[in-house]
Amino acid sequence: MASLVEFQPAIWILQNSEHAKYNIAGSAAPSLTLRELVSLSDNPSETEAALQFDEHFLGLGTNRGSLELRTKLAALYNEKVLPDSFLTAPGTTCANMIVFQSFIRPNDHVISTYPTYTQLSSLSKSIGCDVSPWRLDPNDEWRADMSELRALIKPSTKMIMLNNPNNPTGSVLDTQAQLEILAMAQQHGILVVVDEIFRPLYHGQTTIPSFLEHEFTKVITTSSMSKAWGMSGVRIGWIACRDKNLMDLMSNTKRYISEATSNIDEAIATECLSLRCRPAILKRHLDYAQQNLNLLEAFVEQNSDMCTWTRPTAGGTAFVKFLTMNGDAVDDVQFCKDLLKEFGVLLIPGSISFGEETPANLQGYTRMHITVSPETMQKALAEISNFLSERRKTA
Repeated sequence: MASLVEFQPAIWILQNSEHAKYNIAGSAAPSLTLRELVSLSDNPSETEAALQFDEHFLGLGTNRGSLELRTKLAALYNEKVLPDSFLTAPGTTCANMIVFQSFIRPNDHVISTYPTYTQLSSLSKSIGCDVSPWRLDPNDEWRADMSELRALIKPSTKMIMLNNPNNPTGSVLDTQAQLEILAMAQQHGILVVVDEIFRPLYHGQTTIPSFLEHEFTKVITTSSMSKAWGMSGVRIGWIACRDKNLMDLMSNTKRYISEATSNIDEAIATECLSLRCRPAILKRHLDYAQQNLNLLEAFVEQNSDMCTWTRPTAGGTAFVKFLTMNGDAVDDVQFCKDLLKEFGVLLIPGSISFGEETPANLQGYTRMHITVSPETMQKALAEISNFLSERRKTA
């Protein structure tokens, strides 16, 4: 395996968060406390009992994850998806690593959404794969062009790697797009892998199915408790697949990385995903996102001479492009540094964090966190407006 490129989003946040008054650079919903989990339950006494660990077994759990947890995970999908369709992992990053190590080899061809979460393109490159970016179109609301995907397929294509809902843009591949992708994959014998960590954070009336819920079974999805559920510290992610042979291969790979996930983490995740708790948690984070999107929309309208965006339809992030007074893209790295230094607001610059393929294509873009508390977002946007006002004066 070749050396991995630096994981820029995580490094940027780590290096700069201690200097931030308002941190809207992240992507995970605010972390819950156990007390908050109990308060969100519609049966607090039962939830409290489920979280009593005095007699909890601290030995090694099962490779696939507890049946109780896998049953709760299956309830997040349609009836095609059963408890046997899941393999737990210590977070989505580990889940993705297991998938890549199981199915791709040097010189394989991989098609990967662009822009995307850094890990999803970098891992396949480190293995020695030929990686082609499938570019989302910023001039068409970050939509994907199916004819371009078709043109990227080669005889050596082994995997189509997607991120749906997309990080950082907040765009989503709808049902029709999913079916077209799966039809191409089936025709060419290609494995489809989808990081669905931001599902089910949909910001409209219509929810989009998981790639796992269609007829084609050569599909693997990954997710975790962090982004939608506010439990980044509960290191429970999962791999979902309805093909037994593929699951057996990944189960074996997992044994080389982590035989089992934490029993206590599994118990907390199981309670979070129970019908006692799940609806209220999801509602809270969707409400945060809706309020923040409205705040962001007003901000962009008020500063339309210096920024532009496509309103996200799903996920926990928005991708906002900032402009100079001449209408050119700002140097997003310097913009973010200056904003942090002068006004204490932390954003992520798009060109170095999501522009690994061609950084110039994402110059000017910054990622903002839309499931942060609305109070934090409101204060952060006020400071960004002040920052832009200062720039207008000196232009």
